[in-house]
Amino acid sequence: MKVLLSWLKEYVEIPYGVAELEERLPALGLGIEGLERLGDDAVFDLEIAANRGDLMSVLGVARELAAAARTRVRAPASKVTEDRRQVSEVTRVEVTNTTLCPRFTVRMIVDVKVGPSPSWMARRLEGCGLRAINNIVDVTNYVMLEMGQPMHAFDFDKLVEGRLIVRLARRGEQLTTLDGVERTLDADTLVVADGERAAGIAGIIGGANTEIGPNTTRVLLEAASWNPAMIRRTSRRLGVRTESSARFERGIDTQGILAVQDRAIALMQELAGGRILKGVIDVYPNPEPFGVRTVELRWPSVARLLGTEVPQEQGTAILRSLGFEVAGRDGAFRVTVPTFRRDVEREEDLIEEVARHYGYDRIPSTLPVETTAQGTRAESLVADDAVRTALVRAGLIEALTVSLTTPTILDTLLLPSDHPWRNMVRLRNPMVEDHTHLRTTLLPGLLNAAQVNTSRSVPDIQIFELGRTFHPDRTGVKERRRLAVLMMGTVHKGTWNLPAEVVQITYYHLKGALEALLDELHVEGVSVSAAPSPWLHPGRAAHLTIDGETLATLGQLHPEVSAHYDLPAEVYVADVDLDALLGRAVLRPRFTPLPRYPAVRRDIALVLPTSVPSSRVEEVIRTAGGPLLESVEVFDVYSGPPIPEGHRNLAYALSFRSPERTLAADEVEAVVGAIKRALVERLRAKIRE
Repeated sequence: MKVLLSWLKEYVEIPYGVAELEERLPALGLGIEGLERLGDDAVFDLEIAANRGDLMSVLGVARELAAAARTRVRAPASKVTEDRRQVSEVTRVEVTNTTLCPRFTVRMIVDVKVGPSPSWMARRLEGCGLRAINNIVDVTNYVMLEMGQPMHAFDFDKLVEGRLIVRLARRGEQLTTLDGVERTLDADTLVVADGERAAGIAGIIGGANTEIGPNTTRVLLEAASWNPAMIRRTSRRLGVRTESSARFERGIDTQGILAVQDRAIALMQELAGGRILKGVIDVYPNPEPFGVRTVELRWPSVARLLGTEVPQEQGTAILRSLGFEVAGRDGAFRVTVPTFRRDVEREEDLIEEVARHYGYDRIPSTLPVETTAQGTRAESLVADDAVRTALVRAGLIEALTVSLTTPTILDTLLLPSDHPWRNMVRLRNPMVEDHTHLRTTLLPGLLNAAQVNTSRSVPDIQIFELGRTFHPDRTGVKERRRLAVLMMGTVHKGTWNLPAEVVQITYYHLKGALEALLDELHVEGVSVSAAPSPWLHPGRAAHLTIDGETLATLGQLHPEVSAHYDLPAEVYVADVDLDALLGRAVLRPRFTPLPRYPAVRRDIALVLPTSVPSSRVEEVIRTAGGPLLESVEVFDVYSGPPIPEGHRNLAYALSFRSPERTLAADEVEAVVGAIKRALVERLRAKIRE
């Protein structure tokens, strides 16, 4: 923003020369992008922070210099002489969206004579980078530069139906703006319209169809407040940036609109004659958010944050010179924030104001004295590390795949049309044809990785991925952490002094890796049961469950899925609901002392139909075994003669222990007997002696 030094001096006594101002302005937060000397005058091109809309005016800069020099600002005075006729008798205003337009006001002046502006005004406008047009338009630009409030003047006689409507543009609506460009508007663009068509893009640029011309006699002067985010988006979307949009996107003083409008209408009457209609149309339904705010200031906080003592009298004087009202005593103050300072919301903001004008160069450089809390890792990161550690220790390698995918990839998993994974989140603006949705499963990523490795003669693959899947939710997108595992090929065992042994990977390698993960996470009570899944081989699929909740699905990949990815027949995969699993995990287990008393082992063998899963047998054994049963482990499975067809022999090793005493043989035998009876009664098992 460009500011004339002579214009600043009209409002504040500046005891500094140009060279000294070059040093002082940056210290106040007003960066200097350029400086042009004009004889006795100078033009400063200032860099204004995005949150300091109050500095986008000559008066705002003058206010900062007055505080720095401990002087007062001489604000411009306005005297409005009104006619008897009411403005509400001549025109009407309608605002359809008060969120995007919190306040909209109009005043009217009639019988004006449009002509050139006086030379003093033209020089100031041109010095600040604006072209002088005529006395009506120039007044709106002049007051905008002076007080920071953009306004727009309409030729009232060019308005259809003589009224203004603030509304969203109709899709495809055309408007030729004041820069001579015909623009096609969309339904997200807010416009100021008359009874028939758009007459300007709200807060950015006016329309040529209602511009002030030589024959204009009646002027409708609009001053409004617009939503800053809306102005920023519209300006960027249309590729139009104006002096008006630069101010509105930073935020203006909504409470001060009427004073600025009075200043402009009075100047118009002074320079162009005419009569000002009585009153103002002011659409301002919700003034509370833009009203006066108060902030508590505890003076000890100033020294704590700045690292130096600032005299209380000096600090409060600084705040008062900037327009703040300070009340209170004994270091506890209640500060009333002026409405033009929208950036001040909390105590730290007030302390920053004190620091700027006290002088950053007077604050010593010291090390922080605050106590710092010891950093800790988030529970989710600790859990992820535990998962990775267990799987890497089991011989797997972590893979990372892309989170973006396409719905057609789920067809390769043979999923039915109503499967939950088919309910996907679509990207609004996909950049690649195959990356249109967020993934709901990690399996396709690992299968693609296996396909690439296989095509490059790498047949032995043991990989896992720990990542997130994304699912539509009523409130947006719900994320879930999942784990996918893929194993295929062979495992090579052996060392330098032992012969190598090649072992084909089977379902039990995959199950063993997951059991190692469960041990690492201290998850107990998990059972394995057969359960079909579309992408797994029929009859070679299982679920890991606990208390009826499914934690994982694992098994051999379906032959059709393997064929689609050009993989061999025996590929084993697992899909784990990591959120559910970690909900059962004990990441910080308690120490358990070593047992003081010996364990007693007993083996039992039984014959059962193959339809009875081992997990069911183990459940019966644990229930009947009671507190003395420490562990149950299958150590032999046999089918064939002399075992009847459709049956199998299962052998279990049972370990018994008491934490209080050494168990007697008869105690153990009694428990074993109870277990055998339970197996016979509940499962109709045949016990082999």
